[in-house]
Amino acid sequence: MKQTATEEPTPEHLLQMLDAELALQRSGNASPSRNRAMLLVGGVLFIVIAAGTALFVLLQMLADLERAPRQARAEPPVRETSGKF
Repeated sequence: MKQTATEEPTPEHLLQMLDAELALQRSGNASPSRNRAMLLVGGVLFIVIAAGTALFVLLQMLADLERAPRQARAEPPVRETSGKF
């Protein structure tokens, strides 16, 4: 009679299977961390652009204020009163 020998996995074969499963898990976990990094970079870039735009607007407002006629800025607003308080 011929006996069918069941092949037991060798330690090297088990190690290769374990390495393959670990590599599969790592590839699945790498994607969310990359998305998170891209989101953080995009957020920082948005904040820097918004701050630069706000600074530019403020500098333009200062330049316009300096170009305004001096008399219009120096005179206080005139309030008309009837003399009775």
